[in-house]
Amino acid sequence: MDSEHFSYDLESDTEPFGYEIASLVADRLQTGEILGYGHRDYCGMGMKADENQRFLYGEIYDSIDFSNPRIFKTKDLFVPWLAAQSTASPACLEDDEFFQENQIISRKRLLELIM
Repeated sequence: MDSEHFSYDLESDTEPFGYEIASLVADRLQTGEILGYGHRDYCGMGMKADENQRFLYGEIYDSIDFSNPRIFKTKDLFVPWLAAQSTASPACLEDDEFFQENQIISRKRLLELIM
């Protein structure tokens, strides 16, 4: 790999995800898929739709527990919020060092979910 790969700067990845990606992610979450890592302890940020079709975004612990998630009551509220985000915006850059860029929601993860 070249040195550019190692100098990637999340803060500069500010292009919004856009409505199309956000809508496809919402559709996939409504089928029961969860965007989140599944392992012990801190699993990073995740998203899912619950049994009432509300959308949750927050930290996941021990692969199952959303800790104080942000809740969007409808797809019509969730999609515009996600569309306006970028890889840099939910990267926890303002948090303690451990959480910064640690298993965040990125464009790459969103695309992997919908492909």
